[in-house]
Amino acid sequence: MIDTSLLGLRCRAAQNIFSGQETVRSASVGTIQYELESLGRLLINIRWDNGATSFTLPQEIEIIDTDLLWQ
Repeated sequence: MIDTSLLGLRCRAAQNIFSGQETVRSASVGTIQYELESLGRLLINIRWDNGATSFTLPQEIEIIDTDLLWQ
């Protein structure tokens, strides 16, 4: 099921993220599109500022606009 509760939150790569198409470098910034549970694990779809889109694990990113989480 797709969860859009974090839609639009800004995040930063906490480490290098390796996907099939490209590597997202540590400290890259992007915007969360949605969360998805697949095969028992949570994946987060992120559109990075460089135009790439990738799925990441929650531990691979950090939310950078935390003040928006409690509004």
